[in-house]
Amino acid sequence: MLTITAYDRYVEQLFEIIKRFTSALSQAHIEYRIIGGMAVFLHVNGRNSMAARLTNDVDAAVKRTDLDAIIRAAEPFGFKYRHAAGVDMLVDSAKPSARSAVHLVFVGEKRAEYLEPAPEFSPPARSVEVALIARSPI
Repeated sequence: MLTITAYDRYVEQLFEIIKRFTSALSQAHIEYRIIGGMAVFLHVNGRNSMAARLTNDVDAAVKRTDLDAIIRAAEPFGFKYRHAAGVDMLVDSAKPSARSAVHLVFVGEKRAEYLEPAPEFSPPARSVEVALIARSPI
């Protein structure tokens, strides 16, 4: 049975991943945006916490030209770079898992499964959690 304690632990782990990732890139002055389901959660939670639904991973938009710098910046924060199944990601060095990784999406690039290229950076919104997130039209 899923308990509130187990769910809270899961949420804390996701936010710990975000905190480590955003700290690494912010300290290295590397531009990023949290995107996907986590960005939607952060936007909705700021407006109506009862309507927010949590995703099970973290996606981040970055520039491909920053990839080497991202890898170097993330290592001291416990991340290791992996490319698996066509996905670039930062996994936890101690417990590598694609499920708990930060999945990197490269701005301006189109993958086969995308309808359009990933959009370029727009001015960010800043969440209460201090993550830069893609601006929402809502």
